[in-house]
Amino acid sequence: MEKIIQIIPNILSSFRLLLALLFPLVPESAWVWLIIGGGGSDALDGWIARRWHAQSKVGAILDAVADKLFVLFALLTIAAHGKFSLFLIPLLLARDLLVAGTAMYAASIKEWSAFHRMDVRWSGKLATTAQFFLLLTAVLWSDKIHWVLWPAILFSVVAAADYGWLFILELHQRARRSSS
Repeated sequence: MEKIIQIIPNILSSFRLLLALLFPLVPESAWVWLIIGGGGSDALDGWIARRWHAQSKVGAILDAVADKLFVLFALLTIAAHGKFSLFLIPLLLARDLLVAGTAMYAASIKEWSAFHRMDVRWSGKLATTAQFFLLLTAVLWSDKIHWVLWPAILFSVVAAADYGWLFILELHQRARRSSS
């Protein structure tokens, strides 16, 4: 039973990847269920992983990739249907783009551990929550989207600055340790 519990978070993350791929293919009437499934699987896989100590490096990467792809595919699909401008997507994904960029940079300079040690931040959780709330608002109350769009952009940009600052501090600490 314990081995099954260990793989459940990865199964839930894989399910979110499947939902991401399905998003552009399903009718608009099904979007709300995909968003609920994506958000629910995100919350549940994290809770199970922490509760039963089923965390792993592979699972953390799979979870992060599933989160980013789900939000990306959902935002692109919803924007393509005219709910908001496609030009706002980079701002809505500012945190995600910065994190992806720092991961590539850390890997390119062989400092992957500097990136990997960056903990989840409150600003990131807030940005993720705002993204899912934006998705739900766009689908259920599209006439009210402007009330959610700009705060979601703000939270994403603040989270990008927070994660960027954390990564810079980590690189400086590593440089000081290696020069001593």
